[in-house]
Amino acid sequence: MEQDRQTAALSARDYDVEIVNPHDGTVIVFTVMQPALDEHTTAPLIVHGHGFGGARLGGRDQRSIYEALSGGLLPSTEAARRAANAGYFVISFDQRGFGDSAGNVNIMDPALEGADISAILDWAEQDMAHTDRLARRDGRPVVGGLGLSYGGGFQFIGACVDNRFTAIVPTATWHDLSYSLAPDNVIKTAWGAALVALGMPTSGIDLDPMLYRALIEALASPLTGSGLSDHVADELYNHSPASFFDGCIARDGARVAAPQQRPAPRVDALIIQGVGDTLFNLNEAVANAQGLRAAGNDVHLIAVRHGHSLPFLQNIDRIAYQTEANLHWGDQRVETAAIELAYLDWKLKGIEPEHELPHCTVIVDDRTGVVFDEMPHGMDAGGERFEFEGQAVTGGLDLLLGVFRENTLGGLWELVTGTVENSVAVLKRLWTSHGKDLRAEDTGVLARLVNALPTEHVDELASGGVFISLTRIEQDDRAVIGIPRAQLEVTGDAPSPVAFVGLGIQRAGQSATLLVNDQLCPIRGLGVRDIELNGVAERLLPGDELGVLIYGYHPQYLTSFSLIPGRLRVSGWIEVPLLDLSEL
Repeated sequence: MEQDRQTAALSARDYDVEIVNPHDGTVIVFTVMQPALDEHTTAPLIVHGHGFGGARLGGRDQRSIYEALSGGLLPSTEAARRAANAGYFVISFDQRGFGDSAGNVNIMDPALEGADISAILDWAEQDMAHTDRLARRDGRPVVGGLGLSYGGGFQFIGACVDNRFTAIVPTATWHDLSYSLAPDNVIKTAWGAALVALGMPTSGIDLDPMLYRALIEALASPLTGSGLSDHVADELYNHSPASFFDGCIARDGARVAAPQQRPAPRVDALIIQGVGDTLFNLNEAVANAQGLRAAGNDVHLIAVRHGHSLPFLQNIDRIAYQTEANLHWGDQRVETAAIELAYLDWKLKGIEPEHELPHCTVIVDDRTGVVFDEMPHGMDAGGERFEFEGQAVTGGLDLLLGVFRENTLGGLWELVTGTVENSVAVLKRLWTSHGKDLRAEDTGVLARLVNALPTEHVDELASGGVFISLTRIEQDDRAVIGIPRAQLEVTGDAPSPVAFVGLGIQRAGQSATLLVNDQLCPIRGLGVRDIELNGVAERLLPGDELGVLIYGYHPQYLTSFSLIPGRLRVSGWIEVPLLDLSEL
């Protein structure tokens, strides 16, 4: 009888399960999507996790909360749906504190959320209906991961604490949360507030007190002249894969040897990250890839154009997260979800992909994907070094000057007219469709209206910035791709100064200076710094002036600025990965 059960054909079905984490008694709820299997066949397991503030995928024919709110499919969630119909057991779970799962949200604490993930794998291996049909390799279940943002974080932490993961596909996630939320200890106040707002509805405000404390510290930053406290920064680092790659923990503001073994994960990975992501930037994906490779894993990285995006401040069609539905793969455009599933087919089932997957792919625009062995840093793959110097005002003075800037009235008029034009276009598109034949991404009308403001003019009016030209682009097929390196000296009379540095483009016919991929690198304090700027990927046009933008204030950081006005002088050199696309 037992032999018949193991070899019989299996029907597809979806069902909900509630388990108890044996470590602390917390109830975790998930949905199992059981595949249809022919007799004598087995299937690997894929664990799918949702983003921060989201909830599990309730079935293979359902949409997630994030998809419903943002107005379009998310590739990692779509890949999970397809996997359920392509010979995989899929478990999509409510992460601790969200949806139907109990407990408080602890921002991926390895001892809590990590234990939840192990409990799910234990259940799948021992108690799941038809667990005998779970594919095994060397006596262990074959397990993969899917998810973006917080759903990418669970994959890294899960693989760090549990070696049953074979391959993961983390999208738009972090390397070091203390860097993500407060680079150089300058707090991303806008993102802190956004995460609290996103997390409260499905968690019942049961968020880690650390997140509320971090937001309070950010709001007080202009008065205190400081960023995160050591306690908060330590906890954020300890909840990050960086802690495992480094083999240490943070305590009292210092990195010390972990009291227990904290090895880097042994898991292959396809990492997908956006160059336009203002929460988890490209540098974090590159650091994760380097850490995994150093541990002997096979790692592939795809840098896409978009990611986490702030409403009103970034030009996107979604709320909170924008993603590409299709990517360049080989000589054709392929659905991102199909690439993710093909990768897991390769790693979990041994099915070779139709096209070879390069170790590093950068999507520059809709028609250009570039392949590298590793992400370019500075001048490693070519590029140029430029010396520069300039001045910027900080804090209250920068805000005040923004009001009286000579182009304020013209900028306001362009802001108003641009917003009206964008809004009319969205509403006209909806009206003429009569609600029919709308693509999934066209249903996010709220997102499109929220983001109807021309972001380049919002940036120009709110923060201004000082543009220092580095070079003029004279030919076609030039692009800046990779992570710039710089040595900067900051001097001046401002107390507790904060400056923000990024690459900028002045383009013919456009009044506003473009902050490349919306990427900013904050600098706290005076002195000489050797730094990496945020990674970028942007095609340049003949006639473009490529330069450095220096801000004393920027709305991405909202309340993180010097309250007392002053002036800063920034000088040094920058190595820009300025490449010729025709030679790549």
